[in-house]
Amino acid sequence: MARTDIARRVYNHTWKLDPIVRSLLDTDFYKLLMLQMIWGMYPKVDATFTLINRTTSVRLADEIDEGELREQLDHARTLRFSKKEMIWLGGNNFYGRKQIFEPEFLAWLEGFRLPDYELSRHDGQYELSFSGPWMYTTLWEIPALAIINELRSRAALRSFGPFALDVLYARAKAKMWAKTERLKALPGIRISDFGTRRRHSFLWQRWCVEALKEGIGEAFTGTSNVLLAMDN
Repeated sequence: MARTDIARRVYNHTWKLDPIVRSLLDTDFYKLLMLQMIWGMYPKVDATFTLINRTTSVRLADEIDEGELREQLDHARTLRFSKKEMIWLGGNNFYGRKQIFEPEFLAWLEGFRLPDYELSRHDGQYELSFSGPWMYTTLWEIPALAIINELRSRAALRSFGPFALDVLYARAKAKMWAKTERLKALPGIRISDFGTRRRHSFLWQRWCVEALKEGIGEAFTGTSNVLLAMDN
């Protein structure tokens, strides 16, 4: 897989919209398992998911542009599961089982779309919520958090020039690789990635997953991110 120059991509401001969430598979695998259970057992139950910033000293609405947040949320709502993704979900073994996803569920999933959201500002914080049938609102959890986190990262890096970004990511990669080498020396260790909802960015998470895969081999048991698992 060709590697993306993360620093150059971050500095490139010519994108009309650089999507944070690129696929509905850009989520944790357990969310799809939960979704199948909700779809089968609780199709008529409504639920509301609400963003709660537990670090109230971080004023998200002062750091993240509301227009950019709406653009990213709106983009996520345009996503659908592709034919390739549906074939991968239906044809793979997961946890040693074939067809862990029922054919009827996959047929329903093919037309899935994230529902609408409500967004407002209050006292330096965003009030973001998703209401409706549980089997639709539940998949907002991971992408919404990933969008918030990456927009905050982008805001923090906006003042950096190309050389500063290049050095920043070079140092981050060196630090990550040094950790990988220390992990490799530990007998019997097993490492998995569960970083999607709190990641710095999609590109950085992908780089870390690929680094762990190469650096510690079979000691890296995989990632919970379905899109990255499919691509790796």
